[in-house]
Amino acid sequence: MNKQKLKKFTKEVSIPLSLLVLYYFLFHLQKFITLPTQEGFINLILNFIDNQSLFIIFLIALIEGGLVLGQYSPGGIVIFLSILSAEGDISKIAILLLIITLGYLLAYSLDYLFGYYGINTLLKKFGFEKKIEKYRKSLEKNAFNTIFFSGAETNLASIVAAAAGTLKLSFKKFFLYAVISVVFWNIFWGIVLYFFGNAILSVFGFTYLVIILIVWISLVFYRNFLKKEEEPNKEPNKIQ
Repeated sequence: MNKQKLKKFTKEVSIPLSLLVLYYFLFHLQKFITLPTQEGFINLILNFIDNQSLFIIFLIALIEGGLVLGQYSPGGIVIFLSILSAEGDISKIAILLLIITLGYLLAYSLDYLFGYYGINTLLKKFGFEKKIEKYRKSLEKNAFNTIFFSGAETNLASIVAAAAGTLKLSFKKFFLYAVISVVFWNIFWGIVLYFFGNAILSVFGFTYLVIILIVWISLVFYRNFLKKEEEPNKEPNKIQ
């Protein structure tokens, strides 16, 4: 087995695996001491998010949309928890979506600059080269569609943003497409969570969180060991 791939896989899977172990530990710990019920624990998390300042929510969104740190978190957690914590308050949800949108847009702009100014050491160290090459090809075919659909998931959007930078796509064009994408998807997920978020938690409880962690680990495994690798182009093209 490729040691470099194994090292990268171990690094990427460390967070979801740790959370899964923590969940397992808490589940068995309940046999010996009294812990909050699933509903009570979820309410504690939502209350914690609800009590955070808008600046903290902005920072979480900024981290989620980041090229490096964002890859170690499941995309959309800040929207999911924020919308649920708003408890149906439309005005509060609107403010939260605005703050999260600004955080994502700043993060993707920084990701673009990472790619544009060729910080190759960073890209190589965290294994982004092949992913960026893949989306560079997609951007060459249709920049708008690639940027727009990547906005549905922050991990992917950050990679696409960096790829747009390496391709020297006009920043004005990139930012316009990113605004359209982020605004659309944040509103879309906001509506979905407003109507169905509480139902998801009430039906699945902690099982929902476990499913997310298992899917997260499976995707990391797929990316590192099962996905076919593509040969990168030697020279990047320039799009204005």
